[in-house]
Formats: sequence, C-alpha cells, structure tokens
Amino acid sequence: MATLIPPAPPKAYDVIVVGCGPGGSTAAYHLAERGFRVLALERHRFPRYHIGESLTGVAASLLSEMGLVDEMAKRAFPEKTGVKVVGRDAKSEFFVPSLVPTWQVRRDEFDTMLLERAVAAGVDHVHGSVKRILRDGERVVGVAYRASDRPDDLLQEARARMVIDATGHSALMSRHQVAGVRQIDAFGHQIAVFTQFENVLRDEGPMGNNTVIFYAKKHHWAWFIPLSDDVVSVGAVVPTQTYKQIADSPDALMLWATENINPELTRRLTEACAVEPVRTVRNYSYRIEPYAGPGWLCVGDAHRFADPIFSFGVAFAMCEAVAAVKATEQALREHRERQALDAYVAYCDRGHEAAYDLIRYFWRFPAFFPFQVQGEFRHDMMRLFSGDFFRDEEIPALDAMRTSLETFDAADLDDGLARSI
Repeated sequence: MATLIPPAPPKAYDVIVVGCGPGGSTAAYHLAERGFRVLALERHRFPRYHIGESLTGVAASLLSEMGLVDEMAKRAFPEKTGVKVVGRDAKSEFFVPSLVPTWQVRRDEFDTMLLERAVAAGVDHVHGSVKRILRDGERVVGVAYRASDRPDDLLQEARARMVIDATGHSALMSRHQVAGVRQIDAFGHQIAVFTQFENVLRDEGPMGNNTVIFYAKKHHWAWFIPLSDDVVSVGAVVPTQTYKQIADSPDALMLWATENINPELTRRLTEACAVEPVRTVRNYSYRIEPYAGPGWLCVGDAHRFADPIFSFGVAFAMCEAVAAVKATEQALREHRERQALDAYVAYCDRGHEAAYDLIRYFWRFPAFFPFQVQGEFRHDMMRLFSGDFFRDEEIPALDAMRTSLETFDAADLDDGLARSI
C-alpha cells in the first residue's frame, strides 16, 4: 500500500489542474496569467497520441487569444476552411464553411504546444498520477499523487483552494466518487475505430485540407481529417450491435468500414497504407452529474461527451476551460463560490444541450439537414458548426430544429420519416 508523504518542499497552490489536454492547459494558462499559483498534473509524458484532430472556428479564436496563431503556422498544421458531408452512396454532398479559418492538428504536437504555453506563463507542471482526492468534509482541498520520477510508491500531497478535473474520458472526480456516476447518454452503445493512412486521395487545392464526413445510415459514419501533406486520420463509428454482427476485432471493423461505409471513402483509400495501429473507443457518449461542487469542478470530457461527428470536442474543452477560470476567479477572489459554480454549470449545460439537439436533428432528419445549411439559416448553421453554442441568446436555426424534434417526439414518429441524406 502506498504511503503518503508531505510535498518536499511544501508549496501551496491556488488551483490544481489535473489533466493537460486542451482543456487543462487552457485553464492552467489563463489562471497563471491572472496571477494564480497553479499546479498542472499529467500522468502521460508528452508528446502522446490522442484522437480529436479537427478544430472548429471557436477553437481558433481561443488560440488567437492565447497568442498561438504564429506557432500554429510555424508547425504547418493544415488550414481548415469548413466541413464537407458526403451522403449515402456518395449521391449527394454539402459543405459548411467555417466562420473563422481554423486548423487540423496532430494532437501529440498540439497538446504539447498548449502545455508549453501554460508552463511559460508560470504553471508548475508535474508528471504524476492522482491516487486520492483530499477532502475536508464535503470540500475538495487537494490531491495525493504519485510522481512519475519517484522510484518508490510514496504519494505526495498537494493542496489548493480549487481543483479542476480536466482528465477527459478518465473522469477523475467521477471515479473517486466526488462527481456523479457516469451515465451512458443517447449516443452511447457505439464503437469508434480509427487509424492514420498515407497515399490517400484528397480534394484538390485548399479544399483538400478540410474535414470530410461520410454518411452511411443512422449512427453509421466515418471521418476523414488531413493531418499533413501525406497523412490523413480516418475513423468509423457504428453501433456496438453492428460491430458484433460484422466483425470480430477492431482491425476487421476498420477494414469493413473502408469498404462499406461509403463508396467515396473507399475510392479515396484505394491505394492507402495504414501508418498507425487501429485504435478503438467504446460506449463513448456519456454524461456525469453533478460535475461541480465545493472546491472542485470538471471541464470538457471529464463530465460529458456526445457524438463526435462534428468535431466539437476540443472547442468545448477550451470554452469550458475559459469559463472555469472565470468561475474560479469569482470563487477565490470575490468569495462567491456557489454563485460562480452555478453559473458555470448553466453555461456548460447550455452549450452541450444545444450541440446535442443539433446532432439529434442531423440523425433524425438527415435528408432535411442540407436545406438548413443552404437556406435561410445558413449563417446560423455556420456559427453552430464553428462550435458557437455557449452564448446566452437565441439562434433561430436551433429554435426551428428543436421545434421539429419536439413535434417528432410528441407524435412518436418512426425514424423512416427521413431516411438519408
């Protein structure tokens, strides 16, 4: 059994951020910029592989606020100007431009860049794995962690006035029974398989850097995300039941997907060669409630993750990180913790519910979705695809989609109403 020892030398922090992905590093950076003493704990040594390579326009704006536009250009991340959706059997397609030009990213480089930015701002960064949440009654007051560079099993203790869980799917606070239990959400019971390919066919010119989504049928789709001049990330998502019926391994499912999801995807991969092993994520759609309380809060995937079809994950993590910084500042400097955390939860819920309804509308009414993109709601749809869900104001396109969903649900209509794009 691990033994707890005090930190040597002891150091008090205002905030501990656990997890140094985009959400954690963004929060740590902004907190340090505001003069808080911040400890950032990360169990993995960067650079490390991670999925989620396509950024929305909102993410690009947040990177600009962090002064990272020149660094993004220096690293030659492909510039993304929008998303193309290819319909069933490649018989139709539509394109949604991004309101703000953004990038596709190699997450090993991108996450390292964000962490380095946080450290340069004054954040203390430690490689270590949290083993225990320290509490004083109902209040979280710190963590006990095992530093990666220790040759023994001794735990070190770090205390702070606020602990931010940015551990993504690991959901630290939920696992330690501080936050609520993970609940499988509406888009759960699915499996994603993904890898990277060379020698693929891409669209010509600047359009060749854009995300392509390949639709097959409800909850069956694939992504195509250029990562460099010669490497593309390709993944497929299907219901778990489909996986059990058609494949006996993730590799077999990946092969099936490249041959059966969409003929346009098959064409693009005719001469392709995989350069990474096939990886998988199962039952990835979930929510955790509550996700904030005395002395703690969760950011991004640490409390909720939905269908990743439109690549909102990084933008959501970074938006919530900025909101978490605001809540932390109000809690620690203005002594309004309860109001700050309530406002933070309302902010996050507003954004997630809006994205959830957009995705639900896509799967319920795929044949009608292109008309929303190309018609009177075109600007609204561009705004939503850019990840702009969190502002407390009406979005006419979203209101119209919600009305259709409510009518559909009330009438208990069959999904065959709108079969495909």
